Amino acid sequence: MFKNEDVNFEVLRQKAFNYRWAEQAHDVIPLTAADPDFPVAPEIVNAISTYAKDGYFSYGPPHGALEFKKAISDYYHRHYQAFVASELVLPVNSAAYGLFVVMKHVLSDKGGNVIIPDPVDFLFRKSVENTGGEVRTCPIVEGTADFDVEKLVNLIDENTRAIMICNPNNPLGLQITVRHLEGLIQLAISRDLYIISDEIWADIHFGHATCSLFSDELSFYRKAIIVSGLSKNYGLAGLRIGYIMMRDESIYQSVFHCSGHATTAFGLQGIAQAAGIAALTECDYWLQVFRQHLKDMKQLSTEMLSQSTILSLTNSNATYLLFPKIMDPAISSSTYIEHIMKEAKVALVPGGISWFEKASEGRVRICFATSRAILQEALTRVLAAESNYFK
Repeated sequence: MFKNEDVNFEVLRQKAFNYRWAEQAHDVIPLTAADPDFPVAPEIVNAISTYAKDGYFSYGPPHGALEFKKAISDYYHRHYQAFVASELVLPVNSAAYGLFVVMKHVLSDKGGNVIIPDPVDFLFRKSVENTGGEVRTCPIVEGTADFDVEKLVNLIDENTRAIMICNPNNPLGLQITVRHLEGLIQLAISRDLYIISDEIWADIHFGHATCSLFSDELSFYRKAIIVSGLSKNYGLAGLRIGYIMMRDESIYQSVFHCSGHATTAFGLQGIAQAAGIAALTECDYWLQVFRQHLKDMKQLSTEMLSQSTILSLTNSNATYLLFPKIMDPAISSSTYIEHIMKEAKVALVPGGISWFEKASEGRVRICFATSRAILQEALTRVLAAESNYFK
């Protein structure tokens, strides 16, 4: 399912945007946006075909299809030993929109601040700022995805409304420890703060399973909210399948109001929910094989990049992203990727404040969710370009 012959370059060059194949010259290999190069599981394709064959594409229920909500609830119970009431699951048009909706709820009284990790994906900052909040960044302890707790506590004041986490962390590729999650919950309880957990990467791990914020291992907290979706685990980024999970009916009703789903202006389309049901109920086998392939690609990347004279890999245990450091401080993230593009015809994503906050400068992000042949060719080019240029 994940061999080079399974990659349809013709289709990718027509459909794969967001810095990927459709936006690059034909001789460029993009290891950029976190979107797999492989077709989705056949059960998902069949579900979409079945939904479409009758020719009806009517409005769906504003709270989401009951079967899809139950599939999400059952999936979290099966994979994460987490209880999620299906009636408190709200399907939304992408996890990115889910973050925006949750921030509208959290910052509804205006003038509040929200603490986010540094580094983390730029959508965290955007979701806070676009809803009128102040962003406060907290550094992460080196070699982990855990906050520096002392600095986190010092950032909290009477206007702090929430702590946002990304578990596993994008771009670091690391899971947050169970002990740290429990500590965050206790801190949030003591300060009456929301904890917002982006778990879009939770299924992509290479050791122990990711601990969900709703896991039975952790204390129950009514102001805990999870945002996730099916773009990273099942390759469905283009269907924009996201969902928000809550633990309190009043919070659910407020988030629903903030979503705009009560009107016809917003909401997740029915065909996407049909695909989501198939993914969550029929495709565990596909995810398992995909995860093994990614584990092999991570090992290949690690072995090849150990030969780099410029990049130094750091530990990771999740996601299909690597985030190596540039060892020479004179070479910026943007300089490195510009020259790799020019000399190697390989597209990468730079670190830097506009992508992953301030602490990400001096790093580059590499997505390895592709075939062995493509990845090997790309990294061979990168290493050659380094030896030819960065002398």
